Amino acid sequence: MELQIACVALFALNLILVWKVPAHRTIGSLIFLILPLVTVFIPQPHFELDYYWWRVAGAGLIAAGLGLMVWVKLTTGRTILELGSTPAELAIKGPYEFFRHPVYLGVVFIQVGWWWLFAAVYSFYFGMFMAALIWLQGYLEEKLIMLPKFGDQFRDYQKSTGMFWVK
Repeated sequence: MELQIACVALFALNLILVWKVPAHRTIGSLIFLILPLVTVFIPQPHFELDYYWWRVAGAGLIAAGLGLMVWVKLTTGRTILELGSTPAELAIKGPYEFFRHPVYLGVVFIQVGWWWLFAAVYSFYFGMFMAALIWLQGYLEEKLIMLPKFGDQFRDYQKSTGMFWVK
């Protein structure tokens, strides 16, 4: 359990470094994607429910997350994930018509699906803290990057599109 807490702390520290050290963005983005997935390999109890259905649901979430990320790549042609970067233009087509942060939503789907696939108890519980940090990352990007750069255009977009949910 201590290792799981350390992973959550490392995840949070990584997000702070992404904001404070621009040179850390690429490495930070990789840590952002990989660290939560590694947590299932730390010794921990596993859920003893109908394990087959956990795997099916987990695989479905992973597929949905990957699908969202591929859709973003096909629509925008941009790098799928680079934390804290400022886009040249406001993306409002493809999955961005439905969610303001489809990549982060895809990452959360992949992570939760992965934790369900392995039925890892601590990874799932501490993963909820990581999901909250991902929400915080999206919120800070909107307040500190998108609003100052795009102003009223982004405010209108916020009114018509949910952050992680369809409006």
